[in-house]
Amino acid sequence: MKQYLANIKHALQIATPIVTGSVLVASPSQAATFAFSQGDFEFSNFSQSPLEVETETDVDAVAIDTGKNNMVQAQGSAQASFVISPPEAINFSISEALGEGRNYIGEANSEARVIGKFFADAGTPFSFDFAANLNLQTSIDDRRDEIATGAGDVSFLLLDTNKMSVLDFFSLFGNLTTPDDADFVALETSDNITISNLLRDANFEGNQEFATVSVAGSLKRTFAERTDFTLVEVKRNQARVVSTPEPSTHLALLLYCGSAIGVVAYKSKRKITAA
Repeated sequence: MKQYLANIKHALQIATPIVTGSVLVASPSQAATFAFSQGDFEFSNFSQSPLEVETETDVDAVAIDTGKNNMVQAQGSAQASFVISPPEAINFSISEALGEGRNYIGEANSEARVIGKFFADAGTPFSFDFAANLNLQTSIDDRRDEIATGAGDVSFLLLDTNKMSVLDFFSLFGNLTTPDDADFVALETSDNITISNLLRDANFEGNQEFATVSVAGSLKRTFAERTDFTLVEVKRNQARVVSTPEPSTHLALLLYCGSAIGVVAYKSKRKITAA
């Protein structure tokens, strides 16, 4: 299990340069539109081990092309792991779409989720450290008929399992749409979460936009009574590129969407482990 977790960490280290590198190669000279969304999360230094853990990943992509001499691609990737002893969790998801020409749509969606079930007696402290990253990029050539969107969110909830109430929360989310003026990144947390490090870099202007946020922090709380609680961390990433069709091919593109031609989907994978 430790080796599997190490493999995921290694994949996380190399995946971003490989995919992001395609921005530098494909966007300026080859792809008229490009969208990229990547998120990763790591839990460490748990004060106690979970009773049971669960992981899920889901990836789907669609590429629809009704023009001539076009190129459109969409792809995603997701991995997740939650080790019970010593307790540690890590996951990431990446979505990428690019296109060249006219009359196409490309969209990729990816999701990774880790879940841990715990209990604590009255007066027992509970804590962990975490690190989160969100990376969004978009690029277009022609603002008149091209759109690129990169969106993502990285979040976790600490839930009272019996009452189904939220005890604590963390949410990092953002959206880039080029061309558009509604670009943003945002961070929201509950009172028991301390942010120790926050790095942000963004450009929301022009035909090439990006937003990168890295957050490190910790959660510390004490339960007033014996409590069963669940930690749920989810990240979702979407990349979408569209080249507006000419009037003569607009109906054809709609028909393609309706019949789901060019859709490639990967069903979710779930793994449950009990102590």
